[in-house]
Amino acid sequence: MRFMPMTRLCLCLALFLLLPSVGQARVVEKIVALVGSDIILQSEVEDRAAPMMADIAAISNPSQRAARAAAVRRQILERMVDEQLLVQEAADLKISISSEEVDRSIEQIKKDYGLDEAQLREELRKQGMSLAAYRQNTKREILKYRVINIAVGSKVSVSDADVHSYYERHMQAANLQVRASHIFLAIPEGADAASAQEREEQAKKLLQRAQSGEDFARLAREYSEDPATRSEGGDLGWFGKDILPKPIEELVFSMKVDEVRGPVRADRGFHVIKLLGRRAQDPKPLAEVRDQIRGQLRQREMERQTKNFLSELRKKTLVDIRM
Repeated sequence: MRFMPMTRLCLCLALFLLLPSVGQARVVEKIVALVGSDIILQSEVEDRAAPMMADIAAISNPSQRAARAAAVRRQILERMVDEQLLVQEAADLKISISSEEVDRSIEQIKKDYGLDEAQLREELRKQGMSLAAYRQNTKREILKYRVINIAVGSKVSVSDADVHSYYERHMQAANLQVRASHIFLAIPEGADAASAQEREEQAKKLLQRAQSGEDFARLAREYSEDPATRSEGGDLGWFGKDILPKPIEELVFSMKVDEVRGPVRADRGFHVIKLLGRRAQDPKPLAEVRDQIRGQLRQREMERQTKNFLSELRKKTLVDIRM
């Protein structure tokens, strides 16, 4: 188990417990998590949360606004803890990322999105991020990917039999696709039963509002905590079976178009779902989709084993969350 050296702990206490001078207000940093010998500060969480706080500030109900902000901060903190565990693992594995690798990654991102240097800086400015901070984030993402690829990727394999089995199962419903939107309310990591019940009650109220005729997309933009779909009104796009978690899939494929149902609990929170459409689609031959299926199955297994890997890292590392 990784512990904080006494010298570093003393230094941290000396820095954060300094008394303010008489008549002078001083901002005192708050430690919100210890991860082995490293600390995570409240200000670091706030910096990460800043791009999402503008949307949260627009929520008119004070209690809902506070609950949403707290949930976002907690989610970010949990991700930061996982990131720090991976950084520490990278040090153990003697993995480092060079400036040249960061440069190449950013150049590729600019190419993919058709941005020049000035446009990239402008997009970052809109998100309240400097280029230096973006470079640091990019470096961290590369490092995380490399650690996971070494520690987990080498253990993941998808056989031809796995691909064929998935194709046969999927073929039974491959001609049916649905399009749905969702409102996602997260349950913070480590939340007790009362906190989970509170989130479910909030989801039920949103369900009632949507069923009463309020615009679902507007509710999703205001309340959903899924950053990938919130700006699109919760739109999940078109998909077939074996894509979403089973509780959501079972619900959505039993719904009628324009029906709103839920809340259903899956993964880390509650989902309120609206079915937007159904359509039939002819299945493609296995030869055309073999690589796509293999990649999808590999990604799913990578995600599963990565969760297990991070769980094992937490077991062997002192993790103390104080938020």
